Amino acid sequence: MKKTLLSLFTAALLGGSAFAQCTPNVSCIPSGQTYGICPDSATGMAIGTVGTAYTQVMSMKVPADGTDFGYPGVPITNITITSVDSLAPGLSYVCSPSGCVFPGNSQGCILISGTPTTPWNHQVIVNATASATFGGFPVSIPQANKQYRSIVLAVAGIESMDLTKFEVSQNSPNPFSSKTEINFTSPTPNEVELKVFNMLGAVVFSKSIKADKGLNAYELDATSFSPGIYVYSVKNGDKTVTKRMIVSAK
Repeated sequence: MKKTLLSLFTAALLGGSAFAQCTPNVSCIPSGQTYGICPDSATGMAIGTVGTAYTQVMSMKVPADGTDFGYPGVPITNITITSVDSLAPGLSYVCSPSGCVFPGNSQGCILISGTPTTPWNHQVIVNATASATFGGFPVSIPQANKQYRSIVLAVAGIESMDLTKFEVSQNSPNPFSSKTEINFTSPTPNEVELKVFNMLGAVVFSKSIKADKGLNAYELDATSFSPGIYVYSVKNGDKTVTKRMIVSAK
């Protein structure tokens, strides 16, 4: 149950709409896997940009029985997505079949669309219920999942970052007077270290950040920094990326 719902929850990242026109294509799910959804937020799911129209089709497979949930041989009637919390504003989803009720041993898709209105990088909580038949009686198994994230960026062009590698973007805005955002990607969940140096090499800011797999965003508050040129570095394991930024007069 858990593994399938992890996959289902990726599809429900962003909310609800009225009508879906999408065709499932489950070729991106590994051969022989009886369940799953693709793409996900770390392996090809589109990243949104504020003010730009967004569309993403998620394809899914639902297993015939509960073997992978710890209920071998128990038929799965359907899996229903019941609600989605912490959605990216301006984006919504609809399912095919409608109602977000996916029968056991079937394929379906979810169409995510809209125009995002604000930068967003939040953990999403998706609630779902699996319906099965056990001993001739119907059984409902509620689940909640927090494994995936809804990602919307303020700056166009960051979409080209490779979500399977460690990469660091140029901060934006730059120059800036108070706050700026630094985006970086991590191939695995990890602790990364952000440091900011002045031009004399002194550390003026240091922060340990718990990074998620895929894209991450950190808002740096530099209101206490003096105007000038600074260097920031992001370290992930034995890899460090360094870039310059400019703090303008307040």
